[in-house]
Amino acid sequence: MLVNPRNRMLVAIVTATFALLFAAPGFAAKEKSVQNEAEFVSFDPGSNTVVVKILKKGKGNKKLIKKNASTVKKGKEVTFNVIPTGSVLKRTSVAINGVKGEMTDIQPGKQVLIYWVTDPNKEDELFARKIDVVLSDEEIDKRWNASVDE
Repeated sequence: MLVNPRNRMLVAIVTATFALLFAAPGFAAKEKSVQNEAEFVSFDPGSNTVVVKILKKGKGNKKLIKKNASTVKKGKEVTFNVIPTGSVLKRTSVAINGVKGEMTDIQPGKQVLIYWVTDPNKEDELFARKIDVVLSDEEIDKRWNASVDE
């Protein structure tokens, strides 16, 4: 049983080992993201990057916003690394009007909400975790009228 001192020591060692393992960088808690409203400029499948033009100041992780204030600011084009395919836990997810989409579905000039963090593999670069395409009022009206007419 766990009453004897030798077993207590063994439990303490195992507990400490797990605590150290989960405190290692690979198991660190996910960094909170920043959300920016932007205009989609391009997607480069060769380098797995997207370029967006920032329209509004970011919301969310204030520390990350401050750290990247000179790079990610209103009116500036910014490049983000993306992972367009693979596990939902690792890739950049795309949603168009709340429906799953692909990177190639986003047209240049579309308004998007981009959620980004520091790239876990390249600390001096940014990674887009999620891109939501925002429909214009005209597109919403067109979809709404089409569904009402049916």
